[in-house]
Amino acid sequence: MIKHLIAHLLANGVALYFVGIILKGDFIITGEWKGYLIAAFIFGILNGLVKPVLKLLSLPFVLITAGLFIFVINSLMVWFAQYALDVLKFEGVAIVIKNGFFTYILVGFLISVFNMVIHWLLKK
Repeated sequence: MIKHLIAHLLANGVALYFVGIILKGDFIITGEWKGYLIAAFIFGILNGLVKPVLKLLSLPFVLITAGLFIFVINSLMVWFAQYALDVLKFEGVAIVIKNGFFTYILVGFLISVFNMVIHWLLKK
């Protein structure tokens, strides 16, 4: 169980790091390694607790859009993580997203892809 939790935490951290590299300037996590670790922990909590509820509540939209509404849910998870870090006020740690809604969608999509690949590699 602990091993699984640590693997998810590291996968989220790696995904956030690579998304930050790809979207340099539009998606920034401050606080160096500590910022990525805290943001990954927040994403892990949100993906474990909030995302399943949102998926269940939005099931009709997911079915109508053939699963594309999942990208909107992933974008909401990014926004929730950014909001949570703002509320919790960790010293020197924040998620900065520029260029609005499109960047949220792109970040949500990229985090999903990176997490999928990382988890696939961990299973092998």
